[in-house]
Amino acid sequence: MSHKYINISQEIEEKILHGEYHAGGKLPTEEELTNHYGVSRNTIRKAVDNLTRKGYIMPVQGSGMFIRDVSIENAINLENFRGLSIDYPNSVIKTKILEFEEINASEAIAIIMKCDINTPLYYISRLRTIDDQQWVIEYSYYNRDYVPYLDEDIINTSIYSYIRNDLHKQIGYVDRIIEATPLSPRDAMLLGLNEGEPALVSTNKAMFRSGEIFDYSIDIHHYKHTRFLKLSNLLF
Repeated sequence: MSHKYINISQEIEEKILHGEYHAGGKLPTEEELTNHYGVSRNTIRKAVDNLTRKGYIMPVQGSGMFIRDVSIENAINLENFRGLSIDYPNSVIKTKILEFEEINASEAIAIIMKCDINTPLYYISRLRTIDDQQWVIEYSYYNRDYVPYLDEDIINTSIYSYIRNDLHKQIGYVDRIIEATPLSPRDAMLLGLNEGEPALVSTNKAMFRSGEIFDYSIDIHHYKHTRFLKLSNLLF
């Protein structure tokens, strides 16, 4: 079970990202937040400290807590795995399903996803385009113990929105490794590039707030288009 301060921190983060607390404005006072959430001052302080460390809030001594400008569009936000439709709000995003099948976890995948060998999975590969430009190829494995149903309609839109809004699951953490590697012939063809040209590869493990890994994916990004956003952290 998540600590209260984590849930409060994530709720405030969502309000910042959706503009309810706007850049340059002040966060409600510690007393106001304490009364609103019905928790102790210590819990609110931990929540605010978490947001400060992530770069969303800038405390100014004697003046309050100010919201930093984090609304950089057309970049993948590494602080919050929200999906392309939110990171690129003014663009037309399309999905082409390349593969969609039910498989059983191999030993290698089971180790990565911390599940038993032969655990039922969905395997999905899809090409995502933004404004008719090839953007990213996604190779994904979803644990069917946690995501028991997917179909082409869901895959063609937003799998993560379906998990949040229809399955009512709380996505807590996404660990990522980002590296540059040369493109394989297949990926180069799909992205409209040449074999051996560089690709930005993001390897991701997504977990619920309770800690279960429900998604393991490898995303091959078009190096000419993709940008990543990492907010600077306050140094203590």
